[in-house]
Amino acid sequence: MPCRSVVVLASVAVACLLASCGATDIPAPRRTVTVTVDAPAASSGGAPATSTPAPTPSATSAAVPTALAVGKQRGAPKSFAEAKGRIDAAKPAASGGAAFRSPSGNIVCRRGAGPAVSCEVREGRIKPPLPTICPEGGAKDIGRIELGAAGARPVCNTDTIRTGSEPALGYGSRTQPSGTTACLSEKTGMTCIDEAGRHGFFIARNSFVTF
Repeated sequence: MPCRSVVVLASVAVACLLASCGATDIPAPRRTVTVTVDAPAASSGGAPATSTPAPTPSATSAAVPTALAVGKQRGAPKSFAEAKGRIDAAKPAASGGAAFRSPSGNIVCRRGAGPAVSCEVREGRIKPPLPTICPEGGAKDIGRIELGAAGARPVCNTDTIRTGSEPALGYGSRTQPSGTTACLSEKTGMTCIDEAGRHGFFIARNSFVTF
């Protein structure tokens, strides 16, 4: 019995000594938190939908980026159906042609056989939402959106479609019917659609949406 008491007392003493030295204050292991980020949806060609636009003087070839949105997007439609509804409800301009501009002159657009519709801003170029949109060796910001049957492409352009002679498309007015494309001029920006591909875009100072 005395021997057992000595062993017990010695165990208690060792435990107290360890506790006083802080040896029992062993920190709990840190939790590891894993964040999973979904990969961009693939386009019909199998490449990520957020790739670079088609060949232009300042862009490289890749899949069409769709459903991009940058800036405040104030007054911007978020879908083809919403954009078409607004355009259909607007009054056609008294006259129109292949080129036109916003009343402020900051946005100029052109309809043609290349891109179905192109619109660019003079001031308020847009920082790309993805680093892959602007190719190396060219402009580092987006100044133009080009729309075709396959979708809307943001372009980091160094050239311009502006001639300075484009007539104004009044706020609240839509372009005259021409093929499958139509555009609506509003104080918040310019909206254009292509009914053949059911795609479109909105562009304004420091902002754009593609759908």
